Amino acid sequence: MAQAKGILKDVEGHLGGLTVYKRGEKTFVRPSHIYQPRRLSRKQLLLRERQSHNNALWRALRATRHIYFDGDKPAYNLFMFANIHSPVPYLEKRQYHSGNALLLPEMVVSDGPLPSIGYQLGEVDGHPALLTDLTKSKASRMTLLLYVLKQSVHTWQNGSDSFQLNIEVEPLTTDDFVNIPSTLTSPYKDVHGTLALVGNRYADPMLGFGLVHIKEGLVSHQRVVTRCTYYERYTTEEALLAAAKSYGGLTGE
Repeated sequence: MAQAKGILKDVEGHLGGLTVYKRGEKTFVRPSHIYQPRRLSRKQLLLRERQSHNNALWRALRATRHIYFDGDKPAYNLFMFANIHSPVPYLEKRQYHSGNALLLPEMVVSDGPLPSIGYQLGEVDGHPALLTDLTKSKASRMTLLLYVLKQSVHTWQNGSDSFQLNIEVEPLTTDDFVNIPSTLTSPYKDVHGTLALVGNRYADPMLGFGLVHIKEGLVSHQRVVTRCTYYERYTTEEALLAAAKSYGGLTGE
């Protein structure tokens, strides 16, 4: 940072590779970009990749306009903290700048003080389903939103993949549910008259689901359940090394 003189004293903003700004009665100039060493240690790469990918997940969630994270900090900060222990996919620099995002199991889609809804993927009478611990009487008094996360993948002629994550939010009523038969072995069999969402999409290996309860501005803490394992190919040692190479390699190796 240096104090500006001459003609720059009357300028404020970006000029070439410089940023000119005022502080009190003085004008200062500094480089617009701070250049840091590109090479990283494994720990630094892990932290950067998690942060970068969670940013991409946040953008996908924000696009739904259904952002429910309760707390005394901005929703972005609460989302990043809630997903701080998410799996780490290692993406190359070009993939990150393309806004690519991967469908991850256990991604937190809402966070608040209401009791969490229990659910998991399974079957009802041989049909794919999202089994829940909700009863019809309980669900009828709740405002429920179903988050549907879709992983799309395109494979290019050179064998490389590009992928996107799209999230849609659907309001639900009790008419959308069916009763889980009492004869069915279910993780919620001890809850009499529990409900399920049934349909072929609950068998789709590229979809994920989150069921959120909203009441008077408060929400439940809910995570994604999915059959998708596509993300796993980006958690390997090979993926780590490819990501590191795109940033100039790893230090000490």
